[in-house]
Amino acid sequence: MKDNLIQVQTTVLTEKEARSIAHIMNEEKLSASVQFFPIVSIYTWNGQLEESEEFLIIIRSTQNRFEKIKKRLEELHSYELPQITSIKIDNYSQEYSNWIVKETRE
Repeated sequence: MKDNLIQVQTTVLTEKEARSIAHIMNEEKLSASVQFFPIVSIYTWNGQLEESEEFLIIIRSTQNRFEKIKKRLEELHSYELPQITSIKIDNYSQEYSNWIVKETRE
């Protein structure tokens, strides 16, 4: 059985913000697991080449929770235009899927 597992990704400026989002996602049962780690991003913003140290957040959940995750991230996020993307997870064990589905059940 396929449960439409996804990873939602966003970036934030500080570890404090990443940690706060991670806790909220789990406490509100929007995710089963959240990981975050430091990265360097190079991007163009308002016509200027920028380089920033950020934290990449990976939220593991199910497709049916994406809109709620997106809305909540938009409320919590400090960026004017946050990256909020999802990636479908195609291959996983049924036990792993069962855990994610159980932890994100409304």
